[in-house]
Amino acid sequence: MDIDRTDRRILALLSKDARMTNKELSHEVGLAASSVHDRLKRLHENGLIAGTYSEIRLERLGLSLKALLFIQMSEHKKSDLDRILREILKIPEVRAGWMISGRFDAVVEVLAKDTSHLHRLVVERFSSREEISRIETSIVFESVSQHDLTATLDLTDEQQNTAD
Repeated sequence: MDIDRTDRRILALLSKDARMTNKELSHEVGLAASSVHDRLKRLHENGLIAGTYSEIRLERLGLSLKALLFIQMSEHKKSDLDRILREILKIPEVRAGWMISGRFDAVVEVLAKDTSHLHRLVVERFSSREEISRIETSIVFESVSQHDLTATLDLTDEQQNTAD
């Protein structure tokens, strides 16, 4: 999908505040609200905007321990790993999972109330699976994330300009 600088600006603004109205977006990008609406509709229809989410502070609900589980599979079959990741995502404490390269086959992000909860989760829901041969658990002490996509979207603009 081809997007222009205005689309990139709209995406960058939404990455900072997904609740911006069409009117606010139109003011920021210098277009009529109807034009912004049409652009947003196109970005949604083409799958570039997949959804709008709220950032929930789960630690305020008692899930204050975040951990990464580095998983090594017993056998290296992509179909098994795909299936396991889909199944693991159904576990309520699992936030995300990634198939990776290197010594491990996958990384899974989990949330727990405390170390006892984490221990039970790892033993009962992960270590007990015959497809998993090894798990290394790392507790996350602090995390930062980048929601503002302005600089990232500028990279796509630069790549497009060098291709022209």
